[in-house]
Amino acid sequence: MSTPVVKIEPSPFVMQQGIDNTDSQDSKKKKKSGKKYFHIYVAVLIVWLIAVTCAIFYVYGIFNDFLIRYETSYQASSPDLVMDDIFTHFETYDIDYLWQNMSEHPTVSSFEDEAAVREYMKSMIEGKQLTYIESGEYTSDHPCYTVEADGLVIGTVTLQRDMTVQREFGFPTWMLSNISFPALPFEGASVKVPANSTVYINGIALDDTYLTEEFPPDEDELQYVEPYGGSIPGFCTYSVSGLYYEPEVTVTDYAGNEQPVEYNADFDLYSADYSENHPDREYLEQFALEYTDLFANVISMDADLSELNPYFPPDSLALNYISRSTALRYFTGHGAVTMQNEHIIDFIAYNDDTVYVEAYVEQVMQMWPDPETLPTTTHLYLTRIDGEWKISGIRY
Repeated sequence: MSTPVVKIEPSPFVMQQGIDNTDSQDSKKKKKSGKKYFHIYVAVLIVWLIAVTCAIFYVYGIFNDFLIRYETSYQASSPDLVMDDIFTHFETYDIDYLWQNMSEHPTVSSFEDEAAVREYMKSMIEGKQLTYIESGEYTSDHPCYTVEADGLVIGTVTLQRDMTVQREFGFPTWMLSNISFPALPFEGASVKVPANSTVYINGIALDDTYLTEEFPPDEDELQYVEPYGGSIPGFCTYSVSGLYYEPEVTVTDYAGNEQPVEYNADFDLYSADYSENHPDREYLEQFALEYTDLFANVISMDADLSELNPYFPPDSLALNYISRSTALRYFTGHGAVTMQNEHIIDFIAYNDDTVYVEAYVEQVMQMWPDPETLPTTTHLYLTRIDGEWKISGIRY
């Protein structure tokens, strides 16, 4: 009897487990292979990112350097930077620099010098609040600035392109073109003096080109001297302008003697009067006092009229007038006469040959019951006639 053959077939579970084991091994192999490729991919990606980053940084560095150079060149091309440097010379009162860079300098008159003008320019900015702004004429091709001191425009600064310096990217280079500092003179002087005087401004004599007005002499005074060859000068006015400082005004008379000068602020006028200087002044004053004493005594009939003759020229109208005075015939009787308080009130020297003297004396007469004092004042015009001084006229 044959033994029966039993065929054992694997269970579905076992078969499935075998299949799963095979798939698991394949899966493991695939996973190992995927990880390998992933690592390679990550490594490549990192390298790529590093390369890209380096490239970006390299390009950024180049671009940033370009921007820096561009900005630096642009900023350096600003005309304001040049103006800032120039402006420091205003702030430090560097008049030498300003003067050297002015195409036109302020006018300097013959009565002042360059030093006075420079000092005046300094006074316009010293101690002031200085600022500068773009002027109304400012353009990108023509930078121009106005400089102000305490809000008042005192000058302008103009720049121009410096063609000798080539700046990167074609930006311009600026340089100083001109400084304008129009310091205007506002001072002057008008001086009224006798026509035969000499006027000096800051020590410089004025000639007739500065003569602005002429005033003839008083006709009432001329009548006392002209018939005997005497003369009286009129007055005239000299005027000077264009000065930076109030001038020193001096005046000399006909003989070169310095005269007192007065200033009238209401009329802005300097003036000097006729001279009181004369080489014969002492003699002429004594002459006038002696005549006044004698005249008083003639009037009071204490001296004879003829005693006056030596004081007058021949055919004198003044002496003739005295001789016809009724006072010579009618005067109160009195005793002894003495003179006191004799002095000169005024002395004017018109020129070498004509003077005016005002003399005063007091005549004391013995009268009853008390002495009486009679003052006498004479106004004498004295003229040198043929080398001798005579009374050419008397003003009453």
